[in-house]
Amino acid sequence: MFLGIPLPIVGFVCFIIAAIFIFVRPQSGPTSGFWTNYILRWFHPLAWALLALAAMYYKASPILTGVLILAGLGVYTAFLVFFVREKGESK
Repeated sequence: MFLGIPLPIVGFVCFIIAAIFIFVRPQSGPTSGFWTNYILRWFHPLAWALLALAAMYYKASPILTGVLILAGLGVYTAFLVFFVREKGESK
């Protein structure tokens, strides 16, 4: 349970959010490199998908759940770093 909500439902909601962010993405500048565009495009939905998988596998494998949560947080941190850097350069 997470905030009183069963984890499979939390995981399903995370998958829906990941699917939404496949189509909704931040605009990158014209001088952005390949990796900056790639990270801004795909790391946000990937982070949500990893958190969804962590919620789904919670009962089956606590170790895998921890790895998925850390991977999701790492991916999201990378996304935020590139997002803030990109927005700072566009001013």
